[in-house]
Amino acid sequence: MAENSDAAQARVFADMLTAEIAAASSRIEDSEQLARKALRVGDSRSHVWHSDEAQTQKQSLYELHRQLDALRNRFPAV
Repeated sequence: MAENSDAAQARVFADMLTAEIAAASSRIEDSEQLARKALRVGDSRSHVWHSDEAQTQKQSLYELHRQLDALRNRFPAV
């Protein structure tokens, strides 16, 4: 049986969200690494900036996960 159009669209959105989750996770790791490096070299301004950036990215990541969970609850086959 062919997949209905709603489920097919949900699958595309889920794939897009999964890719964005991977990208956001990578950005978080990069920001956290830069924050640690700034702390090691005594650059407190950069440390704060990168730490804040990591926190902002984490909030985005949580929202992406929430959206993906909602999509999967609505379309369990996804």
